[in-house]
Amino acid sequence: MNLVTLVQHSTQYYLFDTQQGKLMFDCGWPGELAHFKEIARRAGIKLSEIKLILCSHYHMDHAGLVQDFKNMGATLILMESQIGAPQTLNEYMLKKNIPMTPIKDEDHVLLKFSESRAWLAKLGLAGEIISTPGHGADHVTLILDDGSAFTGDLPPRFLVTEDQTDAIEAWNRIHEHPIARIYPSHGPRHEMYPNYNQESA
Repeated sequence: MNLVTLVQHSTQYYLFDTQQGKLMFDCGWPGELAHFKEIARRAGIKLSEIKLILCSHYHMDHAGLVQDFKNMGATLILMESQIGAPQTLNEYMLKKNIPMTPIKDEDHVLLKFSESRAWLAKLGLAGEIISTPGHGADHVTLILDDGSAFTGDLPPRFLVTEDQTDAIEAWNRIHEHPIARIYPSHGPRHEMYPNYNQESA
């Protein structure tokens, strides 16, 4: 896996090389395309290289530049649990009077979770996308077969309380896979211990 991490205002964005260009997991702060371009330039990345976008969820620091990238030719991958989420973000940003290029409900690929492994394989990535609604119903996690889990804003397992049933279920789904390292959207990467299990988290 050739992974590049970009950081804008403490939010981390992960870029992967694929057979169709770069896939970016999460998509920048609204109204700050020029700033994001400069961050990418410093990492040796041209925005034109980014051809696919997958958002962990539709909050403004994770999906704020979606339409800007679509306007540059990138394709948005919308998971089945995320139908309507971009429009909810549009409405929120308009209500709060926060500038953002509204996300158009067109020109995207709608993907079922059951199809994600085959779809990623066509890109040259071994893994799958799973539903992890511990930080909103639209939240998803990208899991690669090398043991990497990109968990967005899912709260760390050790901070999840017993009443956070959605987050508990999300982590249970993640740990159905052999996870070696966790890449959150905020904070450092977490390496898993060899004998790690979810009860010890």
